[in-house]
Amino acid sequence: MYREIKEQGYTGSSTAVGRFVAPFRAHKGKARSFKSVEPELATMVNPEEVKKKRPPTALQIAHWMIFKEEQRLEWQQSYLTQLCEKDSQIAQTYELIQEFTSMLREREGERLDEWLERVENQGVGELQSFAQGLKKDYEAVKAGLTLSWSNGQTEGQVHRLKLIKRQMYGRGSFTLLRKRVLHRAETKRRKRRAQKGSRGLGRKPGDQAALAS
Repeated sequence: MYREIKEQGYTGSSTAVGRFVAPFRAHKGKARSFKSVEPELATMVNPEEVKKKRPPTALQIAHWMIFKEEQRLEWQQSYLTQLCEKDSQIAQTYELIQEFTSMLREREGERLDEWLERVENQGVGELQSFAQGLKKDYEAVKAGLTLSWSNGQTEGQVHRLKLIKRQMYGRGSFTLLRKRVLHRAETKRRKRRAQKGSRGLGRKPGDQAALAS
């Protein structure tokens, strides 16, 4: 059958053809139409069964450890619980990770020193290496875990500046770069003014008078 349909222009694989005709072979000898043949359970793939048979990777488990308990699926939480019960080092690592993410979410930077000490005495090598990196920039890390302020605006402006600079392929001077940055900023301001003006034109005369007063 595969050879016949291939001669007629079929470009698929023989596996796909075999999967398609399998239900008909199971009902051989019975006159049934294509629509009336239901796929056999053996030919159907259950996604849940696949998940159970395929163990998660170490990277996936690391991601689960960062999540809150309510953010995990039931089977993910069950898998983590079993891992922690079977290996005390994994359980300890999970506890330390949860403590750090809690500090980060709740802005509890005053607990940082205690956490670093626990990692140094009890943590695995990977966490100890992470803690050493935090100590190198201790003041900034503690401020980030305590204060609500962020340097996101500064980082965004730096990223925008680098993007404009890369568009020049490194050939433009500082003077040209400055002009391009200022020109783009002015263009954005004009667009915002135009948008505000167009919204104002859409108002009724009574509304404009009320705003003016």
